[in-house]
Formats: sequence, structure tokens, C-alpha cells
Amino acid sequence: MEGNWKIFASGAATVILSLAIGVSAGSALAAPAEPKLTVAPPLVSISVDPPLAAPGVPRRIVVSGIWPNGCIPTQAQLGQPPSWARDQAIGILVAEPLTLQACTSAFRPYRFELDYTPTTAGQREIVVMTTLASPLGSGTIVTGSAAEPRARYDASGAWYDPDRNGSGVMITHDFGKSDRVFATFQLYDSNGAPRWYSLQEGAWSADGMTWEGSLYESRGFQAECPVCPSVFMSSITRAGAVRLLFSVNGANGGLDAQMRIQTLASPPQVVLSNLQRFLPTPIVLF
Repeated sequence: MEGNWKIFASGAATVILSLAIGVSAGSALAAPAEPKLTVAPPLVSISVDPPLAAPGVPRRIVVSGIWPNGCIPTQAQLGQPPSWARDQAIGILVAEPLTLQACTSAFRPYRFELDYTPTTAGQREIVVMTTLASPLGSGTIVTGSAAEPRARYDASGAWYDPDRNGSGVMITHDFGKSDRVFATFQLYDSNGAPRWYSLQEGAWSADGMTWEGSLYESRGFQAECPVCPSVFMSSITRAGAVRLLFSVNGANGGLDAQMRIQTLASPPQVVLSNLQRFLPTPIVLF
């Protein structure tokens, strides 16, 4: 696998990440660790069953969690914005009980299931609030099909391969709108010349978990003209095909991705890289 990377970088001696990763290993002079409080359970968890389906397919939105006291919500109501509203998010109103009695301090679970049938492809935000005007959380319902594929999760952020020091990929994902993906990473070859690579012109699979596109290489160089001012030229060439396969990582509540690149070299080289996202770290719900 390492040999493929060396061939792909055309004899690259050094791989430099275009962003800095700071890692703290701790210090012997650090203050002793203090006892930590137990993490409070989540007030709300929002999931959709099935997680992705075509327009016209009935879906079930599940709102559940652990309430911080014994006065758990009594019911939930689903509402949709009017057609002229700027934000087309789906609203869910959770009714808090109005009681003159003191609520017990024990945590109690709650769960509500609401039926909803999307009519168009795309991603819509789900916003959960209480009848006392307290926001609880938000989620996303994704609607797509083979004819209109949509991404299930937002893949934006900084990604790295923990098995390769200095590796990194920056992904920009227009999640919820065009769903386009643009990613970059940078290499320096043995001569010290920078080589920029970009991932673009791709599309999502029907299940919203795989993105396939093209790999482009960009180079900059100084024009050879002794009587001309310093002019830098650039060239962009298609270097191969790329596939990003995303998966939910239950260990840290985020996403993982496998990047598979097939170069146009002769013979073609296949490069594999297992990526993890470290910035940002949004929670991904199953």
C-alpha cells in the first residue's frame, strides 16, 4: 500500500499537509486529573426510518431521549412551514406538562413517533422545541433516489489518515443544497515542486453513502523567458478517478471514509486511504 503512494506521488520524498494538526502528548508537570462528573444523557435524539428513501415513500421520524426530571413530555406534534416561508425546516413541538406539583429528580426516558411523507428530493432540517419555547435539538431528513441521489450526511471538514503521518484532505460539501463536493490535498515531489490535487465533478450513489468523481492535478511553474517579468503559469490535468465511501463510526459518533483513487498511469495504480474526520466533529445519529 505504501508503495502505491510513492508511485502516485511520482517519487515524492515528503508529504506535507495543507493544514496544521496539533497534538499534545501531555506533560509531567501537568496538574493531576480531577474527578469528572458523569455526562448527562441527551435530551433529544432524532432519527428517521428509513434513513433515506425516494419522494412519496412514507417515513417515520423518531424523537426520543432522556428527560432531566420526572415531568416527561406528554405528546409531540409535527408541523410544516407555509410555502412562502424562507426556512422550510420541519418543526416538532414537544408538550411539557403544566403541573403545580414538584417534578422528581430522576431521569426518565421518552419517545415519540411521527409519520411524514416527503414529496420532493433533498435534505430538510428537523427542529425540535418544547411548548415552553425551549429548543431541544435538530436533525435532518434526507430524500433521494437513483434518479435524484442525495447525500445522507454532511461530509465537510478536515480528514486525515491515522496510518500516514502528514496526510490530510479538506472536503467542502454543499450539503442540503446542490450536494456538490470539492476536496483538495497537496504533495511536494522530490524536487520540492508543489502538486495540488482536487476531487470534483462527482455524484452520489442512490444510498447517499458513496461519492464518485474525478481527480485533477494542478501544477504551477515559472515561465522560461529571460527578458520577461516573473510570470507563473499553471496546468491542470485529469489524473484519475476517485471514490469516497462513507460509514458511520459508532465509537466517536462521527463519520469515517475510505478514499480509493485509480490513477491514469500505465499501468494504473490503485491508492487506498482510510480517513477519519477531526474537524469539525458533528454527532451523527443512526
